[in-house]
Amino acid sequence: MSPAARPLALTAARDAFPDAEIIEVSTVEEARRRGGTPRSELLVLAEPDAGSAAQAIQPLDASGMPRWAVVMLGGDLADLAETVPREDWNRPLLARVFRSALMQHELLCENIRLQGDLKSVARRISHDLYTPVGCIYTSSHVLKVILSAEELPSIAVMVRNIEDSSAEISQIVERVSFVLRATVDAPAPVSVDVGIVVAGVLRQLEGKMKEAGATLALPASWPEISGVSQWLHVIWWNLLGNVLKHGGARPEARLTWTGEGDGYRFSITDRGPGVAPREQWSIFQPFCRGRSADVTAGGVGLGLALALRWARLLGGTLTLHAGQGCGARFRLTLPM
Repeated sequence: MSPAARPLALTAARDAFPDAEIIEVSTVEEARRRGGTPRSELLVLAEPDAGSAAQAIQPLDASGMPRWAVVMLGGDLADLAETVPREDWNRPLLARVFRSALMQHELLCENIRLQGDLKSVARRISHDLYTPVGCIYTSSHVLKVILSAEELPSIAVMVRNIEDSSAEISQIVERVSFVLRATVDAPAPVSVDVGIVVAGVLRQLEGKMKEAGATLALPASWPEISGVSQWLHVIWWNLLGNVLKHGGARPEARLTWTGEGDGYRFSITDRGPGVAPREQWSIFQPFCRGRSADVTAGGVGLGLALALRWARLLGGTLTLHAGQGCGARFRLTLPM
């Protein structure tokens, strides 16, 4: 380090980390040869050239994480690491920069670790849980076919409960796994025709709509947005499924959309019992259906929470406008 940088760097490091071990080296290569440490490391470079700066940000520790936080005193290399211009060199500022750089480094490593954990959990949920739950569902379905409800009514009811419960568990497993995979490995958005997505959802819900006697009023055309088709499918599946579950007897709903700034606003309005104002905050909470929700309608309280999650991942919002006894209106905004 230059005579101007060295005393400032040393005193600022002691101010920032009073209990730290401070090691002086001549080159980045010498620092790399010292080997890693289980403790957090901060590498401070004084007016480095581009080669030394690039070399400094490359090392990984034994677990594959970025080895250290990097701060550069001087030099025009702000795109590589935290850089402090010479005119800003002073003891308090450098101490703050050192602390901030190390904190960001630790958060980055923790984020990488959590992403790895999420990938592992998603794989275990998808493969290790989904298969046995599917076997339980299939076995209960076979038992229901074999057993006579007239001869063994209590056993038939028990088998039906097992079948229904395993179906709910399978749905939770599928949705949670989907959330984890999308959070860790989000695909790039592309142009998506919303009308094609909604049509696909309606085809899948056709049987349930006929059973409920539901009617939907749809717009004559739909816009194209920037998004992920699979995520949009989940949003519309849950919003339209919510109409079937909580839209009242013979549910009716109207779907509309308008352009709004650099995006679109979609509205789904039903004529159901609505939601009490004091409970509207809880509708989007996982596993929470609100006190006024019809518990006989089924579901586990994940649908709207997932719809909100996907809307936010797509850069949009999802809100509820409803009054108790006067229907509900969900408003979904998405970017063009």
